Amino acid sequence: MNPHFFSDPSRALFGIHTPAHGLAETGIVICPPIGQEALTAHRSLRILADQLAAAGVEVLRFDYYGTGDSSGDMREGSLSLWAENVRAAAQHLRGLAPVRRVVLLGLRLGATLAYLAEVPATSRIILWDPVLDGRAFLGSLTPDSIVAGTDEWEVGGFPFGRGLREEIGSIDLGAIRRVAPDIRVITTQESAGQPELEKVQAGGRRRIEVVRIQAPRVWTEDEALGVGAVPTEVIRQIVSWVI
Repeated sequence: MNPHFFSDPSRALFGIHTPAHGLAETGIVICPPIGQEALTAHRSLRILADQLAAAGVEVLRFDYYGTGDSSGDMREGSLSLWAENVRAAAQHLRGLAPVRRVVLLGLRLGATLAYLAEVPATSRIILWDPVLDGRAFLGSLTPDSIVAGTDEWEVGGFPFGRGLREEIGSIDLGAIRRVAPDIRVITTQESAGQPELEKVQAGGRRRIEVVRIQAPRVWTEDEALGVGAVPTEVIRQIVSWVI
């Protein structure tokens, strides 16, 4: 693994490059969730990166501006800025390794950002349990506290200001049209978001597929383990799709 900073030094992003075992034609950018979901899913995304690299894929994981080990404060973050970070990460991966194809993979809000980013020359986008309806996502959050005078929510110790919540609340993925050679949606939630998934499928794009896999929700904590469970079958299928 090669941890490092990249992008504009004044807004440096932290990334971890996991080089492919052998000569690679494909690279993948992994777009994480935000907040507590990112912490819980970290182990599974690291295992996914290791397995992709072992299968001959160049892998870049990164933190959005104001999150994780990147510079800045989450209060300065926005969906438009984080989508720009996705584009910067894809460009950076091409500089790290002379790959012919770049795949974007995102989990939860990271999947939504990968979809919104419109990264040029992307060969495939894999949306893993994307946030389809921003209002429903916000409804699932339980604020630990509300900062007096700011209307800022603290959720698991992470700040969700009014502006960010308004942006997230406006998400309706089925209403957004994107052109990509290949879009695949993974859902591990049996019935959640079914109408929104149908709208995404009905969007008129080429080669979009929704795959349902019975697997644990990697972004929620397993009480027995104290961390997110590893969705072995999801990881296996992602690796098979990318190589």
